Amino acid sequence: MDSLFRFLRRIHLLLIFIALEVLSFFMLVNGDGRRSAVFHTSANYIVGNIYDITWKYVGYFNLREENTMLMQQLSNIKVNSNEFLALDTARFRDHSDSAGRIAYRIITASVIKNSTSRRNNFITLDVGSDRGIKPDMGVMSAAGAVGVVVAVSQHYALAISLLNNKTGISAKLKTTNFYGSMIWPGDDYRYATLNEIPNHVPIKQGDTVVTSGYSAIFPPGIPIATIEDFARNSDDNFYSIKVKLLTDFKCLTNVFVIENINQQERKELEAEESKFEQ
Repeated sequence: MDSLFRFLRRIHLLLIFIALEVLSFFMLVNGDGRRSAVFHTSANYIVGNIYDITWKYVGYFNLREENTMLMQQLSNIKVNSNEFLALDTARFRDHSDSAGRIAYRIITASVIKNSTSRRNNFITLDVGSDRGIKPDMGVMSAAGAVGVVVAVSQHYALAISLLNNKTGISAKLKTTNFYGSMIWPGDDYRYATLNEIPNHVPIKQGDTVVTSGYSAIFPPGIPIATIEDFARNSDDNFYSIKVKLLTDFKCLTNVFVIENINQQERKELEAEESKFEQ
């Protein structure tokens, strides 16, 4: 204790000087409206920039973690021998197989608006036509499928969420490849319904549901959900299946937009079906 007092006695003049400087500064700032405004504006600017820099670094590391998860998931996707799916998180580098048969391009984006409580929910992304975004591109998170782009401006894109009872997604059981249609019934944002799976197919709780690849939007094998509960319908030959979505739509932040480079070619070819139905 004596040592502390001796130390304070040695620096007491310095402490008094610092206290007087601080007091003078606040008297100067508070006594002059213009100086006060300049001070507070400068302080807000400094704090705001610190917050912005912090947010960007945090966002960067979160995105890197989600990219890692996505790369691990996409590496497990099984595609046909004449197909190749590759991920490019550096944006805009195209990939195709050795024959140039099929290619996907991955574009990173951030969610700037998202709803989960409506009957028909949508998601706004911070990327638009200037980044090559077009309608009918798939949207996915690090956990799984999220929705489909339906409208685009120069800098933004609007996607219809899987939490929308006006949209369905072609899905299949990962273990057996039996496919059906997955729709959201419009109540709990965590669950959806998988339809058109024949009741002779062996299924169990926890089975994974993935994209079928039968549309030109998503590649096959993108995770969507897991089976939560199921029952055999008495009036038809299909299951009633409740699935739990893998994406948590309540905390959706970073997503990936998927472009099928050959989507238009496929659409034009499949449009020829009508000629042979007559």
